Amino acid sequence: MRTSINRQQGFTLTELLTAMAVMAITVSVAIPGFQATMNNNRRTTAVNELFNTMQSARSEAITRNAQVTVCPSSNGLNCEAVGWEKGWIYFPDTNRNRTVDAGELVLGASEERKRLTVTSAEFGGFLAYRPNGRAMVNVAAQNTGNLVICDPRGADEARVLIIDASGQPRVADHMLNGAAPACPG
Repeated sequence: MRTSINRQQGFTLTELLTAMAVMAITVSVAIPGFQATMNNNRRTTAVNELFNTMQSARSEAITRNAQVTVCPSSNGLNCEAVGWEKGWIYFPDTNRNRTVDAGELVLGASEERKRLTVTSAEFGGFLAYRPNGRAMVNVAAQNTGNLVICDPRGADEARVLIIDASGQPRVADHMLNGAAPACPG
């Protein structure tokens, strides 16, 4: 005679609780590192795109022998009185009025940068590249400045896009004058 033993397989309550505790510890250790990686990627992408925009605008100004304006824009169509983190555009500004007029095509546009701020004392509303490649703002003698890119971690993790006397952009972790960058808030 054959007896059938019905064995059930599975986890005991102790094994299940142990596995859940190990998983909770692993997740609690991984999340802060993942958030730092996300913040670094977000900031680096914005810095690289702003850097590339400045290089392209400068190159276009020299190539076209005309002023090219870079300005904040949330709609990608015209200059607006918004922060740089809302996006930006660049275009040949033949009449130098910092407005995209008929016949002035937007050469490039960037979308909004969430969870970042981009500030500049010198280039708050626009930056124009002259035909010689130098940058300028409202004050004709001023052709250097900083754009500070901050994320929620604050000034310690900020990056600075420096526009030097030749109009060339470069990335640093300090301001043009050597001071530490300041972030809003």
